[in-house]
Amino acid sequence: MRVLICATEYYPNGSGIANVAFNVVRELESMGVECTVCSPTGPDIKLGNPDNIKKYGILGMLHYWNQVSRYFRTNDYDVAWLHNPLFLAQNPFNKYLVTMHVTLNGVSNQKVSNSLFLQQYKRISSKIESFCLNHFDPSTSYTCVSQTVCSELKAMGILENRITCILNGVDIARFSPRDTKTAIRSKFGLSKDDTVLLSIGRLTHQKQPHILIEVFSHLERELGDVTLCIAGKGELLEKTKDLAEKMGLCKVLFLGYVDDLDLPDLYACSDYYIMTSKYEGLPLTLLEAMASGLPCIVSDIPNLGIVRDADCGIILNFKDVSMASDQILDYISGDHPDHEQNARRYALERLDWHLISEQYLNEFLDLV
Repeated sequence: MRVLICATEYYPNGSGIANVAFNVVRELESMGVECTVCSPTGPDIKLGNPDNIKKYGILGMLHYWNQVSRYFRTNDYDVAWLHNPLFLAQNPFNKYLVTMHVTLNGVSNQKVSNSLFLQQYKRISSKIESFCLNHFDPSTSYTCVSQTVCSELKAMGILENRITCILNGVDIARFSPRDTKTAIRSKFGLSKDDTVLLSIGRLTHQKQPHILIEVFSHLERELGDVTLCIAGKGELLEKTKDLAEKMGLCKVLFLGYVDDLDLPDLYACSDYYIMTSKYEGLPLTLLEAMASGLPCIVSDIPNLGIVRDADCGIILNFKDVSMASDQILDYISGDHPDHEQNARRYALERLDWHLISEQYLNEFLDLV
């Protein structure tokens, strides 16, 4: 079988889409599937412009998909795997699978930006996305990385019987618990004796880093021997640093960008994973934390309900900062070794990239 993968980002350039496409491709190739990847950075076929996508957002993405529609007018691939496609022009493929990692409609409805301009931009983008998706053939098959994204597609008019949920996966060999937690901490400048809460991801409005800092101010005041480790960059990085300094916090460590090769060690030397987002798809960092055996402290949005399903942490309403802080205090002061084991077990049984890739392969086989 010959599969063409089209996506606006691909590993190591990108995040969610890039990692999913890369890991599934790696597994498919090990099963004997011939894969060709087309993205603005290749590696096999380069179309579009990554700088334009970064600078102009949806306009850069529309340009990429327009080039795809022109470049592949004739092709001999058995099936095309399209990640969040935006075809204003004709879709050139007869057999294809559409995978949605997040919908612009969902992001727009959540008002994840404080900027009125950005909110309007997201509303316009969501209408373009809805137009593109609803102009596919009615028999088109879709997969989504979470039930929430499935629901968002249905709200846009996509028939439920055309939608399948396939979760994101994780490399269970790279991300795993370690017995030498404290020995690794010096690598990141972490105290050997503190309880370490780890946050990984871009600091954006949807992640609500100001809530994270406010919650941690309660923890630092009550516990003392606790550190919040924040890994990632983003437009709110400096504002978040300023807030932590303004609040007089001494135990917040900003690591900035952490190389992908170092991430397994960072998870392994932490005690808890924490996420205060008000909107997410299905974040890979959460799955990596679970595979690493970390109990998880997350906000009560639908896509983070996997923590409840796995019974590996607590789900909180961060709108009440004081109450959420008290609940975290009670949680980390208690004894819950089963949450570490449950997190790892769930990853092994349901999130292994090999298992996820077999689900995609079945979808491709149904198409051909």
